[in-house]
Amino acid sequence: MSHSVRRRQFARQFASKQEVPSIAEKNRVIARITRELIKGKSFLVLGHNNPDADCIASQVAFALILRKLGKEAAVFISEPFAPQLEYLRAICRYNGIETLKTGDAIADRGFSALIILDTPKPDMLLASDSVQELMANPHLKKIELDHHLGSDSRYIGSQGYTLVSQAASCCELVGYFSFKLARWAQKQGRGEVASFFSRNFALAILTGIVGDSHLGAFLKTKREKWYYRIFSSYFNRLLGQTTKTGSANLSSKEDIYNAIQSLSGPEQECYKEMASHIHKSASLFTAALDKEASRGLFSRYSNEVMVNVSKTLSDKFAEESGKLGMVVYCDDPALSNLYQFRLRRAASFDALDLRAVLASLAITNGGGHPGAVGFRIPKSEISSITAYLAGFTEQIEAMIAASK
Repeated sequence: MSHSVRRRQFARQFASKQEVPSIAEKNRVIARITRELIKGKSFLVLGHNNPDADCIASQVAFALILRKLGKEAAVFISEPFAPQLEYLRAICRYNGIETLKTGDAIADRGFSALIILDTPKPDMLLASDSVQELMANPHLKKIELDHHLGSDSRYIGSQGYTLVSQAASCCELVGYFSFKLARWAQKQGRGEVASFFSRNFALAILTGIVGDSHLGAFLKTKREKWYYRIFSSYFNRLLGQTTKTGSANLSSKEDIYNAIQSLSGPEQECYKEMASHIHKSASLFTAALDKEASRGLFSRYSNEVMVNVSKTLSDKFAEESGKLGMVVYCDDPALSNLYQFRLRRAASFDALDLRAVLASLAITNGGGHPGAVGFRIPKSEISSITAYLAGFTEQIEAMIAASK
């Protein structure tokens, strides 16, 4: 490898993700990824830690693409699995897609390449020691699809194999890639993808599209809304056409949204307890749990429940405040030594890019979208969550006032 190539690769490790500069270059990236998929035999599909509906759904959708190409596919997921998304695991079982988790032997499986989806930067990748070993293998191609741009995002995939583009969800990007791949397959006369757009594929794609955008309510730009209408309409129509009339199966994007937004019994109980810790300012409603309160919740509920409830509650608080909602809690010591923050913007409020909040406050352990970010602060840096929240709220209010 030449010195100039090494220098470019080193610089890229510290560069934030940027939109692929042209349609021509985007097509070249897709062509490279397609050749890698055709050449390979077995693939491992990865996502980010504390995965949401878009992350898991994009993993399942991409694995379905691989199966249609006659490839072996495995998805690496976290346990326990959110009960609202159990239908995605059923799709994996039905289509011969293996689900792997921490503790499974992975490093010696002979994967042809890794597929990395919906992950803003390397330290947010859901990865066991075995997965990290694969990631460190310089001879193993890493293919990346992601919609997190700018801010503190960082490339994870191999150079030339990163399809990074502005989109409302990663599933939207997977859907876009599937259209390109289907067109290529048609030109090549490949019969095995004749039924490429199946009901299960539509179900997975729509799960991510409606989950990340809340049925389009959180989309701001004309571009986002236009692409949302194109993809959601197409796959919604496909889902309706391929679902048996009168069955109890999910048959529309509205059905999917209601299913993934529902809370289980334990989640409803956790929601009530978490919501009781509310603090209100002019622009920000926050549920802030100190170490003791967090310890109490973790003694009764799993980390999966805590993550799901914090997402739902921050969304709810954002809409109630009309501007911002946030949930803060202290991780179980068995998980980390961090306070977890989730900050969400109301659908009607677009004066503040939440990624700018992280940059302004010099918070490096976090990331997300203009309307939603998650970040983490070491417990050692927060002696009092009440005092920390007061300072944070004051800075947020100042930023909002300055944006008017």
